[in-house]
Amino acid sequence: MVLMIDMATAEAAGERFHGSAVARFAFGLLVIAAPDSQDDHAGWDAATEAVHAGNDSLYVGVRDAASGPVGVTCVEEPFAVDGLGLLHRGEIELSRRSLAIYEPNAQLRLELPVERVLNRVSVYGDDGDEPARILVVLGDPSEPLR
Repeated sequence: MVLMIDMATAEAAGERFHGSAVARFAFGLLVIAAPDSQDDHAGWDAATEAVHAGNDSLYVGVRDAASGPVGVTCVEEPFAVDGLGLLHRGEIELSRRSLAIYEPNAQLRLELPVERVLNRVSVYGDDGDEPARILVVLGDPSEPLR
């Protein structure tokens, strides 16, 4: 499989596109969080949970560097998701209108401006255990899911 930044997804999202990147994840961990998150995720068992949610962050298990790169894209609702399975849906509360998406060893770090402090967050992947493609969809939790 060839991974690249998905320009078709960026174009389909238009102004709802927040950002996208591809990197190798040393330990198979993608963090989606408030830039100043203090969540420690101490109770997360990566062997039994693909995603672990805190108040202001998510830990998402992805494939590790030895297995290849991982692509991650962040968009705003409404967005038609095709070919990916839902890994998590919940809410994330940010300290400001900014979302960090990163790999803990600094192979990747995006800090994206977003529309709200409180967001519905849906995470989709191409595999339930070790996804190589992740789509993060943000929305207004006071609005019906579209």
